[in-house]
Amino acid sequence: MPRFYFHFSDGQRRFSDDKGQDLSGLTAVRAHAVRQVRDLKAAMCDPGIQDLSGWTMTVVDTTDRTVFEIGFDLKPHRTDA
Repeated sequence: MPRFYFHFSDGQRRFSDDKGQDLSGLTAVRAHAVRQVRDLKAAMCDPGIQDLSGWTMTVVDTTDRTVFEIGFDLKPHRTDA
């Protein structure tokens, strides 16, 4: 089963996932990413206090190739990869 890493960024700093997650395919990877974003948003703070609109999650494979990127608004972002 392939391993994927879920990094997130506020636009200036990158917070790296060093452990990764073994997932069966792209559908499972996307579902995991959405859960992670929702959990991070809930844990970070009251959205009325901190603007999280510029935050993104970048999912990469074991070769550090970007699989996809989503914003904390859960909308896909285009990547150059």
